[in-house]
Amino acid sequence: MAEAKAEAKAEAAPKSKKNILIIAVIGLLVFILVLVGGLAFFLLKSPAEGSADEVTAEAAAHGEEKKKEKKKEKKDEHAKPVFAKLQDQPFTVNLSGEADSVLQVEIMVELAEEADKEKITSVQPKILDVVNRLLRSKTLEEVKTAEGQEELARQIREKINQILEVEAKDEGVLSVNFTKYFYQ
Repeated sequence: MAEAKAEAKAEAAPKSKKNILIIAVIGLLVFILVLVGGLAFFLLKSPAEGSADEVTAEAAAHGEEKKKEKKKEKKDEHAKPVFAKLQDQPFTVNLSGEADSVLQVEIMVELAEEADKEKITSVQPKILDVVNRLLRSKTLEEVKTAEGQEELARQIREKINQILEVEAKDEGVLSVNFTKYFYQ
């Protein structure tokens, strides 16, 4: 009997060591699976599920890319200028001051973008009215000189850009060009 008890104890010891080893291996496998699952979750989650800081940073980066693209487009368009005629016939107005003085001008405007042509067309009656009023307010002495012509071009540019609600100097009307300029 003593021998039987000794044999039973000898067999029980390896079984308990086997059970501990199996439990340790299973625990290790579960731990590895949890680590892999957590890693996969963080690496594969979509940006919409990201933190507010990540979303804000992405939005800022996207906005900067759009600004860079817009500036690049503007530079490309400056390579080939966009012009528009304000009206088909020249402006013919009586100048202020002398009764017999007349100014006749044909005006072409250089635009920052092709899309500005549509904007000008949509508000053309306002633009024509403002330009006519401005031209009629000038005297013969003001329109005779080169400085007077430059000042008139600057004023027309400012007035049109105000109507177009343009704030930056590199948007809207870039320059005003007189293709016909006659005074008497």
